[in-house]
Amino acid sequence: MIESDKLRVPADTRSCVKNFKGDIDNFNLLLNKYVEFDKSDDVVKGSLPESKKEEFDKSIQFVMKQRYILEKYKSCGYEVVSYEFKPYDKIVIGLGQESVREVSLTLHWIYGIPFIPGQAIKGVVSNWISSLEDIKNDNNFIKIFGTEDENGKVVFLDSYPKNGKFSIKRDIMNPHYPEYYLQSKAPSDWQNPNPVFFLTVERVIFNINLVYLESGIRDLKIKDKTLEECMIEAFSWNGIGAKTSIGYGKGELILIGGSK
Repeated sequence: MIESDKLRVPADTRSCVKNFKGDIDNFNLLLNKYVEFDKSDDVVKGSLPESKKEEFDKSIQFVMKQRYILEKYKSCGYEVVSYEFKPYDKIVIGLGQESVREVSLTLHWIYGIPFIPGQAIKGVVSNWISSLEDIKNDNNFIKIFGTEDENGKVVFLDSYPKNGKFSIKRDIMNPHYPEYYLQSKAPSDWQNPNPVFFLTVERVIFNINLVYLESGIRDLKIKDKTLEECMIEAFSWNGIGAKTSIGYGKGELILIGGSK
């Protein structure tokens, strides 16, 4: 329940929130606009919201338009390949984005649901390949991912939760030696832990779709591996999003369909 008197919003908006009896079904507004402040104008600790999938039912239907876009690509003769990404546990996307709460989550700016930007998927895969092999002058790599001067021949679409099923939950990181990290002092047992809450997406499967703009691109190999094989490795071993070094954002990528 939002306490309207703690919001820093226009008076008419505060009045609407105060008189509103239902649940706010746009999590982007709830997280980034309806922020509660204390008397010192600091964000109220512990006020980070959570949400279950049921609260997104009214907006998730609009995301189904991506299926329409995919069908349009297919009707124009492009090859569309679809995958499901199943994180082993939790995933954190956009943790370091600018936010008054100092922690964030990538949410659709209109519908308020979590998603993985296509550019993030492309970046994770290309960086994974680059970290393993010297592919600076690999023609197939350039053809797939492009350069600063030339677009690649594969479109990585934004990835949304399958069937709108997911949960957004609070998690915690708890640095025990804040003076060591912030003031370069020696770690000691008398320092007070400084818990930081952040949001994760749980119990979710993401739909990932690629569009190949030229025939034969899907079969190209970079150092004896196709793009699909590289993607499977990248999502399983490297992961996507924040805190991948401790297991967040890693998962299984499964091919579910392709069309030519």
